[in-house]
Amino acid sequence: MNTQLRRTFYLFAAGFVALVGVMAYWQVYAREDLTNHPSNGLQSQRSQETPRGLIFAGDGETVLARSERAGGNEYERIYPEGEVFANVVGYWSNRFGASGIEIGQNNNLSGTGEPETLDELLNQFSGGPETGNNVTLTVDPELQREAYNQLAQSNTGRGAVAAFDPQTGETLALATYPSYDPNVVIDEGFEEISNEPNNPLLNRATQVTYPPGSTFKVITAAAALEAGVRPTDRFNDDGTYETPGYSFGNYRGKAYGNVTFAEALVFSINTVFAQIAVDRVGPEKLAAMAREFGFGYEYEDYPLYVAPSDLGLPPEEWAEGNTAPISFGQDRVVSNVFEMGLVASAIANDGDMMQPRLVREVRSSDGIILDRPTPRPLNEALPEGTARTLNEMMQGVVEEGELVAAQIQGTKVAGKTGTAENPQGEPHSWFISFAPADDPEIAVAVVVENGGVIGEDGAAETPALTIAGNLMRAYLDRPAPAPPSTQPNLPAGVPGGGPGEVLDPAQRPAQPSAPDQPGAPVDPFAPFRNAAPQQQQQSQPGQPPASQQQPLQPVPRPQDEGPG
Repeated sequence: MNTQLRRTFYLFAAGFVALVGVMAYWQVYAREDLTNHPSNGLQSQRSQETPRGLIFAGDGETVLARSERAGGNEYERIYPEGEVFANVVGYWSNRFGASGIEIGQNNNLSGTGEPETLDELLNQFSGGPETGNNVTLTVDPELQREAYNQLAQSNTGRGAVAAFDPQTGETLALATYPSYDPNVVIDEGFEEISNEPNNPLLNRATQVTYPPGSTFKVITAAAALEAGVRPTDRFNDDGTYETPGYSFGNYRGKAYGNVTFAEALVFSINTVFAQIAVDRVGPEKLAAMAREFGFGYEYEDYPLYVAPSDLGLPPEEWAEGNTAPISFGQDRVVSNVFEMGLVASAIANDGDMMQPRLVREVRSSDGIILDRPTPRPLNEALPEGTARTLNEMMQGVVEEGELVAAQIQGTKVAGKTGTAENPQGEPHSWFISFAPADDPEIAVAVVVENGGVIGEDGAAETPALTIAGNLMRAYLDRPAPAPPSTQPNLPAGVPGGGPGEVLDPAQRPAQPSAPDQPGAPVDPFAPFRNAAPQQQQQSQPGQPPASQQQPLQPVPRPQDEGPG
């Protein structure tokens, strides 16, 4: 009998413990998720009967979202800035759910969080209305509008921009195009918008990943510097780099001859970077450096979802045929402007990557400051000395490469182009940059989907470069460099010509040649072009390059990206 009683007691005790555990899970651990879920019936009723808090832009004056009485005791959300801020602010709909800051800061906006003021506490006990708190973002409204307009006017009208303050981590702009009007979404237009072929509901700045192309070379360069490669170290480029089973070449097999490591970054020489990645850095160190810069990180503290950047296979599974193209941002590598903007920010900030922030402060409806996050480092991506060396190398890309479209009068600019091969269509156009390079105030990353359109002459367009330059000049309120007093009508990118890409060493002022410098004639437009992929010769089994977001075929040979 005693044995049966003990068993019964243990059974009830175990059930009681399990009940307490389940209640604790739902009441404590999962409380916020349940509260914020748009399908929560109480939440939907509350959002209709109680005004949600205001959402302001970074100037503290521009209203991005407000609640207005729709009739009776019900409220509806109004979004004055419409499409320009839609990917950041999102929408709140009792029927279609929620997105953006509206869901990321719902506890504050709805007032369902823990009471922070005496009035909130009294209202909670009395059952009175609990008006939501007001949220002020870090986004500069003028810069956001300019970024949106620049993307809309780009050659394909599809792309994204991310801009940060390198020293604080504040998000200055996060634009995507095409976009949507959240006022239409909450007014029965969701289904129509979601079926549009250009996917305007997609936040291309954070949710979509692309091959980063030669912008990834700054990560490879960082790993090389840490591995002991110096900017003045010289490499001989004969136009190709061979790995077991694969051959990688520059544009039309072009050979740059004897160049320094710094020049290899300026002229974006794929074969030199492949050689350094395979022979001097190795898969483990290259992958580790990418992780230091945030690859694979989910940025869970950021109020918007960020798709992690990815290298594909773990480095222990890389063959040389993977390491080589990964070094210049192809193969399985994918990223987005959010991540690459933080890469530029970390280099600008002497190697320290700051925690990216989108919320500047939270205030109660009566103006009391409830939360004001302070800048804090997320990770030391690079030692200070290495970061400054890489900064100077990136300045060389803009100055020695004569990237006129990115230059600012009286201001040093650092940057890196990228023209990423895309088997589904034209290459993507990339540019990452920061300015002033000696005391950075803004870091920018731009991608224009399929923007690297190949012209009849084989030259790739570079809209991302132009957009980034315009945004930096607008934010710093500084003009472009003054043109020469007399200027011949030269093609884009050629010294004295219009905005373009890096120049071939042979097109620059004559300098003493290295002893082994080839004397063959040089195509003056070679660095600007991206030829049709040529065949790789696979002589033995190996791991062919592939991709996740933009699956690259193992057959085409990655070419020199010209403008990249």
